[in-house]
Amino acid sequence: MVAGLHARPALVVVLVIDGLRPDSVTPEVMPQLHRLKTEGVWYTNAHAVFPTVTRANTTSIITGMQPSGHGIVSNALYLPEHSATVLSNGDYRNLLKWGDAHGRRVVGAKSLHEYLREASIPFVALSSGSTGNGLLLNPTAPYGDGQLVNPGFEDGKRVAFPDALNAELLAKYGPAKGGKEGDEALLWTERVLREHVLGTMKPQVIVNWMGRSDSAQHQSGVGSPEGLAALRLIDGQIGLLLQRLRELELADKTNIIVTSDHGFDYEPRADLLAPLREAEFAEKVVTDNEGGATLFYVKGRDAALIAKLAERFQSRDTTTAVFVAAQRPEGGRFACVPDALKGFVPGTFSLELAAQCVPDGGADVIVTHRWSADPNPFGVPGTQWVDGKPGQPAHNGHGGLNPFVTRSTLLAVGPDFGKGQVIEIPAGNPDITPTVLALEGLAVPPAMEGRVLSEALRTRGRMTVESATQRVRVSTDGFCSEIEISQAFGKRYLDLVRRCGGR
Repeated sequence: MVAGLHARPALVVVLVIDGLRPDSVTPEVMPQLHRLKTEGVWYTNAHAVFPTVTRANTTSIITGMQPSGHGIVSNALYLPEHSATVLSNGDYRNLLKWGDAHGRRVVGAKSLHEYLREASIPFVALSSGSTGNGLLLNPTAPYGDGQLVNPGFEDGKRVAFPDALNAELLAKYGPAKGGKEGDEALLWTERVLREHVLGTMKPQVIVNWMGRSDSAQHQSGVGSPEGLAALRLIDGQIGLLLQRLRELELADKTNIIVTSDHGFDYEPRADLLAPLREAEFAEKVVTDNEGGATLFYVKGRDAALIAKLAERFQSRDTTTAVFVAAQRPEGGRFACVPDALKGFVPGTFSLELAAQCVPDGGADVIVTHRWSADPNPFGVPGTQWVDGKPGQPAHNGHGGLNPFVTRSTLLAVGPDFGKGQVIEIPAGNPDITPTVLALEGLAVPPAMEGRVLSEALRTRGRMTVESATQRVRVSTDGFCSEIEISQAFGKRYLDLVRRCGGR
């Protein structure tokens, strides 16, 4: 337990606003959230895990682990026994295939629910994002352990686990109308939270994922009328939640943590993956394109082919960095080398540095692509090139390793947090679960990779803060890359990667 915290609070609420950039939290667009920002503790240096995509970050938020510790490495799964290409883990059924093949464990690490259950602390997770995202918030729920709400699981048939909760919600609210990740999904989920979860179920810890901001910004961009409308809609729902807490006399007894899974950028297209069309890689490499970063699975983990693929991308001026394992694979397998910085191929960073060394189910090569601070059509800075035919309409997204997507939103407000503070100490998504455990008076397991956000607590006392920025450079003939890393309390948070000289 964190020294000095008062008796266990009535409620801890974690709000995750999908794709919310911190510079979007303004009094004009999100007045409710901006008020919480000024009343509580606001982080200026919060981070997503890499790649900066939803499901990798969902799992880090809910386990306190990096992707190498929980095994969800991106927004896709490579299941060669089911498909010759990667499968989206946005569909919860694909995650269940993985779980069924791994002892009914979708995620390798323990989840927040499992820690709380062991202490008899009731927990509910809700999501208006994809069904895969919802599942990862409480990954044991489909196997009969835990309570989970998502209106899109099965149209008109399933909106929750377990079956009893599903039947109760369908009888009381019916299925959500409209698209799975649209306005109606958000409004349905937030109504269930206010009326049923808070009013009837009364858990002690809630994680609520608000997904509409991501789908709107993907479609139209940060700062677009549609993107701003989604943020205003979410902010209005936060206002209704705060009102409900006041009605239940919980407002002064509730700790609220607000975070986002990643930022957002503007994504023009370029022919970034041309090497894959070369004969030596044909049918030997499986590609998982995550926008600003691309993961490659080399069949048989052929070390020579991994090296050739890495070198081929190093020869392209659109590549900012290449990651491979620190240790050369032998016999189709490799072992992770803790704290390694460089990969076995000259001029590469290690998968270990990116927290992406996953011998069972992880990629063999990760490539990041060129980015800049150029603004999007609405004047919001952050441009990341993604693969596609030049001249095609630009995307809006995330996934890369640039500061516009690695920077996430993070604030905390409530009786156990400081008031009116701005904190520049680095923090990140893996720090959410250990902080919730500390608020609940539970010990944080030594193996957990996230840390308690002690500096945000009202009773933090005198602290010695050790934070710094580390830069690591790798090079080979014609290629030089530099990665920038924020450090605090012995933890690493990736800021950005670029070609040497700022290119």
